Amino acid sequence: MKKSLLFFLLLGISINAFSQKEKQSKPNVIFIMADDMGYGDPQCYNSDSKIPTPNMNRLASEGMMFMNAHTASSVCTPSRYSFITGKYAWRSNLKREVLWSTYNDPLIDKSEVTIADMLKDQGYATAVVGKWHLGINFLKNQGFGYVQAKDWHEQGLKGTRDVNFMNPSYGGPNDLGFDYFFGSGGGHNMEPHVFIENRYTYGLPTIWREKGQPSKEGISASEVHEGWMVEGWDDTEIGPTLTEKSLQFIEENTALGKPFFLYLPTVAPHRPCTPADFAKGKSQAGERGDMVYEFDWSVGQIMEKLEELGIAENTILIVSSDNGATPTSDDGKNYGHNSCGDLKGFKASLNEGGHRVPFIVRWPSEVKPSTQNNGMISLMDIYATLSEVLGTEDPNGDGISFLSSLKNERAPAKRTEMVHHTYSGGFALTDGDWKIIPHRSNKDGSWDFELYNIKEDPNEKNNLSSKMPEKIKELMDKLNENISS
Repeated sequence: MKKSLLFFLLLGISINAFSQKEKQSKPNVIFIMADDMGYGDPQCYNSDSKIPTPNMNRLASEGMMFMNAHTASSVCTPSRYSFITGKYAWRSNLKREVLWSTYNDPLIDKSEVTIADMLKDQGYATAVVGKWHLGINFLKNQGFGYVQAKDWHEQGLKGTRDVNFMNPSYGGPNDLGFDYFFGSGGGHNMEPHVFIENRYTYGLPTIWREKGQPSKEGISASEVHEGWMVEGWDDTEIGPTLTEKSLQFIEENTALGKPFFLYLPTVAPHRPCTPADFAKGKSQAGERGDMVYEFDWSVGQIMEKLEELGIAENTILIVSSDNGATPTSDDGKNYGHNSCGDLKGFKASLNEGGHRVPFIVRWPSEVKPSTQNNGMISLMDIYATLSEVLGTEDPNGDGISFLSSLKNERAPAKRTEMVHHTYSGGFALTDGDWKIIPHRSNKDGSWDFELYNIKEDPNEKNNLSSKMPEKIKELMDKLNENISS
């Protein structure tokens, strides 16, 4: 009887161990997204960078740098939409600009299958820790109606006062496949100035913060909008808090033996540039540079935790940015630092500086260290790539898997063309070696064009439009076909 009991006990332990191994065979996935970090900010992309980025440098030496990676838009809300859905944001209701507060109606409908839905179906624990910026519904104080957000930024004015923070919110990450959410609804410069944990604010905002008011004396309040703020709010503590919450999520799910997906969209280095105390003065590029240093610190904290837990080998770690950089720090100076490197344009531009971004992937079990890939990819391709990694159904969006490029840096890129989109609602197209940017005159409705051989001229110095009218027609036909499909 005792032998029989021992046999079944050992059998149970073996089955459980096998089950845990099966669960852990799926790679963990972490995507750390900077907010306005440019191609020239990390030292591994720009040897002349005035910002120390030792952790991204190390990540690049241990993984693959993509040299031709693009965001789906050159501003934040549409870029985030495209990452989560695998689709161009102009297919949604957002045809131009960004959302201007947390309270906007959710841009992603519950019926859409998101990257978090897909991974959750595959047994993953899913979390977003950081800046959401895709709309969350909060109730008004009276009745059952949702707060109506301002439809334009109005220079940071027209903050919303009639908000019920006691009741749960709806339409945010918890309704779109994420098990856990901790972060800001619209970014640290937008209302309300409080963390949200799942469906509730992390404390009750009872203080009205004025436009341009710093959260404490002596720090920047550039681009800060008026709105409700929780007592004790400190902009300099946002980055460290988001990092700590991310580390907790990693630890908890590793202990459970469950694969996890962590999306960490930081607020750094977006304005207001309010680096944590440990990051102040660490760069030679002003407070914005210090914020990039802080972002790099967060990357390092995540890397250390993966190694401490022994799970780095089976974790896909991706670091990138939501769009290109701003040219200066909050004080209007660039300190001799080229935030977008030698690329033309900055955030909100259709030129390369607006949407070509750093993109580093480390996956030790599959990706060779110290490799570079020159093929074109997009942040919205991450969804399709992870679908292929896990053998799930193709998401049927605009994304194209780059798994073959991850496994072989010399493999030809599957993506050969991409539509670029920006704040004003304008479009551009890269098709193979060629890129076209159309400009319409407000006066007479006529068109001017920028035309570049982007392979030979990635810095867009030589506009060939006057010499190649047939190429312009060919590319404009393709662009119009794409945006009308």
